[in-house]
Amino acid sequence: MRRWRSSLTVRVTALFMLIVALAAAGLGAYLYREFVAQIERRDDAQLLGKLRQVQIVLARPGAAELVGTQPEFFRDTMSGQENSLVRIVAADGAVLADINAGSERYPLPIMAGAAPDRDAIVSWRGRNGEPGRVVAAAARLGNRDVNVYVARLYAERDAMFGQYRWRIAIAAAVSALAAALCAALMLHRGLRPLRRIAAHAALVRPGTLAQRIDAGDAPSELQPLVDALNAMLARLQEGYARLSGFSADLAHEFRTPITNLLGQSQVLLAQPRSTTDYEQLIGSNIEELERLARMIESMLFLARAGQDDVLLARQPLAALDELRKVADFYEGMSEEQDVHIACVGEAVVQADPALLRRALANLVSNAVRHAQPGSTITLRADRRGSGAEITVANTGAPIAPEHLPHLFDRFYRADPARGNADGSTGLGLAIVSAIMAVHGGVARLDTDGDEARFVLSFP
Repeated sequence: MRRWRSSLTVRVTALFMLIVALAAAGLGAYLYREFVAQIERRDDAQLLGKLRQVQIVLARPGAAELVGTQPEFFRDTMSGQENSLVRIVAADGAVLADINAGSERYPLPIMAGAAPDRDAIVSWRGRNGEPGRVVAAAARLGNRDVNVYVARLYAERDAMFGQYRWRIAIAAAVSALAAALCAALMLHRGLRPLRRIAAHAALVRPGTLAQRIDAGDAPSELQPLVDALNAMLARLQEGYARLSGFSADLAHEFRTPITNLLGQSQVLLAQPRSTTDYEQLIGSNIEELERLARMIESMLFLARAGQDDVLLARQPLAALDELRKVADFYEGMSEEQDVHIACVGEAVVQADPALLRRALANLVSNAVRHAQPGSTITLRADRRGSGAEITVANTGAPIAPEHLPHLFDRFYRADPARGNADGSTGLGLAIVSAIMAVHGGVARLDTDGDEARFVLSFP
């Protein structure tokens, strides 16, 4: 039962059936009222015609004798009106004739002159509930004035109206059922593209993400849905490929330090060693474990950033002050590499201080490692409309064009040997990109020969 209530076909069919039933009932009611009005106007016209016939007969010579001897003559003066009720009353109230075989009691309306219209006709109900109409008018009988009352019961008309109402109700019900059947068939046919989409979605597996839904014969109303689903499949395919690559890179990155830890420990424990050897082993293992800890911390940050789980303490910051703080921190490292760090520009950025410093630290440490000895690393802050840009530029070995699209990927290194002698985890630029993403900005790389410029654009 719950499945039927939640079915779109059932709900639309029921709604369509209700609409058709109401429309058919409304049309039937309108036609019924018009039909009833037409019949009533016809009957009233005949009743007034009957009254006029009685008036004409009463005005003829010898009519007084007919009133006394053959009163039924006045009932039969008009074909089709044989069941009329006729009463002729003298001016003093004496009843001259009363044609009323069924002894029906009906009201006597006020005289409306010799030529009454429909407004003068009065309705009443007979003893069995059938409708009746009566009209009164003045007439001349010989040389005196009389009042004529003509009435009629419409039992057969009431029965006809009842049958007509039933037919209207049956027609409305049949129309609603036919509409429901047609609606169900149309919906079943109209929802066929949705069923094909559902069938395609049911076949989606990690190995079938490259397939796309064919939108060639889809209705225009479903085209946005098909496009959205195809775009979703493209994103899933891209994400799954990146996840697969990330898993492979992760296994490789973890395998190297773990292999080093196991190899060094197994070699040292293969025979008795001196205390100094053990101390060196522990120191080397600590370095590898620290590298693993940094890698795990970076991965956790990237995971939280990818799920928008980073809480920003955004505030206005003087970019030049932040650049100088990072430059002071890396002053010792830059002196060892024989490079100079210069901070220039002026801008205010809306950013989380800790995350901004982490992004700048990653860029500056990367620039110091790859800068040519004797060169200058420039940290620049510039206004860009309502936002700001921070640039970290250094001169070093040119970056091959094939590496440029992948520098912000996780675990990507331009060095094919994937060396880690410098302690790099391959996640620094990925973290920079993630930090800019949570700020609503973007990180990019501009190159010009041997100069590389990492730009952080804040909105």
